[in-house]
Amino acid sequence: MQIPNRLLLPAFTGLLWLSAPAQTPGPAPAGAAPLILAPLRVTADLWESPLARIPASVTVQDEASLRAGAVRHFGDLVDRLPNLTWTGGTSRPRHLQIRGIGENSQFEGETPDSAVRFVVDDLDFTGLGGLGSTFDVSQAEVLRGPQAGAFGANAAGGVVRLVTNAPTPYWTGQAEFTAGEDALRSGGFAVGGPLGEGQPDRLMMRLAVQQSESDGFRRNVTLGRDTNARDELTARLRLTWNPNAAWRWEAAVLAADLDSGYDEFALDNNGTNTFSDQPGRDAQESFAASLRGTYAGWDGVRLSTVTSGARTRSVYSYDDDWTAASYMGFSDLTRTRWVVNQELRLDSVPGPAAGWISRWTLGAFLSDTEEFSRYTNTDPWDIRGLRTIYRASNLALFGQVGHDFTPRTRLVAGLRAERIDLEGEGTKTRYRGASGSFDPVVVIRPTFEDTLVGGKVALEHDLSGHELLFVSLTRGYKAGGVNVDARIDPATDPLTYATETLWNAEAGLRGHWLDERLTGEVTAFALWRRDTQVRDSAGFGGSYRFFTDNGDGARVTGLEASAAYALTRAWSVRGSLALMRSRLDPFTLGNGNAGGGRVLANTPRYGYTWGVRYDAGRGLFGGAELAGRAEQFDSNNQNEARRAFRVVNATLGYAWERWTVTLWAKNLLDEVYDRRVYFFGNEDPDYLETRYENRADPRQLGVTAAWRF
Repeated sequence: MQIPNRLLLPAFTGLLWLSAPAQTPGPAPAGAAPLILAPLRVTADLWESPLARIPASVTVQDEASLRAGAVRHFGDLVDRLPNLTWTGGTSRPRHLQIRGIGENSQFEGETPDSAVRFVVDDLDFTGLGGLGSTFDVSQAEVLRGPQAGAFGANAAGGVVRLVTNAPTPYWTGQAEFTAGEDALRSGGFAVGGPLGEGQPDRLMMRLAVQQSESDGFRRNVTLGRDTNARDELTARLRLTWNPNAAWRWEAAVLAADLDSGYDEFALDNNGTNTFSDQPGRDAQESFAASLRGTYAGWDGVRLSTVTSGARTRSVYSYDDDWTAASYMGFSDLTRTRWVVNQELRLDSVPGPAAGWISRWTLGAFLSDTEEFSRYTNTDPWDIRGLRTIYRASNLALFGQVGHDFTPRTRLVAGLRAERIDLEGEGTKTRYRGASGSFDPVVVIRPTFEDTLVGGKVALEHDLSGHELLFVSLTRGYKAGGVNVDARIDPATDPLTYATETLWNAEAGLRGHWLDERLTGEVTAFALWRRDTQVRDSAGFGGSYRFFTDNGDGARVTGLEASAAYALTRAWSVRGSLALMRSRLDPFTLGNGNAGGGRVLANTPRYGYTWGVRYDAGRGLFGGAELAGRAEQFDSNNQNEARRAFRVVNATLGYAWERWTVTLWAKNLLDEVYDRRVYFFGNEDPDYLETRYENRADPRQLGVTAAWRF
């Protein structure tokens, strides 16, 4: 018997209430310090700001919230955050969308363009969210809407940033071990502190290492083993050096080895067993480093330089026919990606205003991305090959100024101009086994260049000392690009596609009330897209070609709201609400493919969370959360939707001295829902178009023991 979702939270709350010491939610006694929810800062915006003072739609999950929700990976958070979605088809969430903007795949021939920037500290892993472990992460930030000023071309949808724990002038650390269903085994260790005596804040470090393994919730019946297993190793090192009063240097190194299987689909959509005889892999090896320098030796001006580089080698392979008895196709895609970024900026420092301008920033950004891929598709009769090269060079100038009309009313205006140059190459080969011959080699070499302009104007007004009202208008852009899949037909399929422009209007209110017991924010937005980019494909079975083209216009309107209320010093409730309405105008591509005339992909009409927590600092703690979301389309070129869902997650634990032990449950009621839906023909003999589902993870129970110092 399945317990109705509406009964679980009251039951769990009652259990906590009976187990917890009695507390009175009345007013604090005279002289007692008011109950204050910890302040948070947003670091991913162009100007780092307290969360309570930022004029934008932002969600920040701090370390306490991550622990309370038993979050081990950023993928555990996605369904809980307003208007943030993701598409499956990978071992971990890699392809993110915000307000319906963002890619849903990177199959062979698809380029690494992305509309949602994903960064870890100063390291750029856009499109590579698989390494989003949240162990030793101090907070996760999501900025919604075009971020043209701070990030430019790859942030038309928004930005996701994981901020790891920084080095400290005193020794701190933690050790953590997790075990759970699906043969989950995870261990992590982190330590940080000074590397010298006498001046502990001169040179400091922080090292974090985590290893995690699990079976992947699938059993391969054909081979009799777990072919979808996850095996993930992540190591991070941060160093901070303060050589003198003027200079501060911060270095970071990240290494990740994600060696996971990929075997999730079955022709009968059973969600548990697979039947492939050639299971695939979803593996990624990444090494990245960054160096940030800050010079504060000039009057009224601060200089910052940020240099980062990342190399990622990945393997994405799968059994095309998902069985041992069909056309026996196997796809194997390997990629190597290099990303190098350099930013220089000047910022004003607090002091006397320079005339009309109260605060200003001026900067330059340079980025180079190279990706090389090799794809083979084999069956008993043929070997098909595709090699691609993608090179992108971005150069941008950006600035932002602020003006204080009064102590309570401010104007912020920013502008970014960006030059993008793209070169691509695709090479198609085919060996015919029956005749022992090769088809003629096909090579395409598309290029694209454009100058992009974006900006933002925001007006802020303090209704009081604890309420901020804001309105803003942003012009963003999603850069055009090249199609490098040499299997396309240049007579009908496009070699290049145009830049998409976006206008985003927002109005919001954030603040705190009742002696800071209650905090909340609400943002209403309207988004207009012109020359909407749509990814398309053509083919059947394991043989497809992929390309991007431009449709017509699209619109998205909606709302994002969240609130938290401290009932007592131990009890709190919190929730969020997301609403979206969207429309993709009808369009016909150059090759005759038509689409649109319906809602956009990845724009569920609603999403919500509601939860309760108990945490007195010591002893018993726990919480439960209900997260729900409406149905949504996965793609703009097919009409199958992922079903709506309601998922309950819960924790119950005990803390004493430096130890905590937490029992946790994800998807406690074992809700059946999807993380990816395809609609195509993959079953012989007729290859009729059929709905195929990639099921989300079922219920998982586990325990985590942690020691912190």
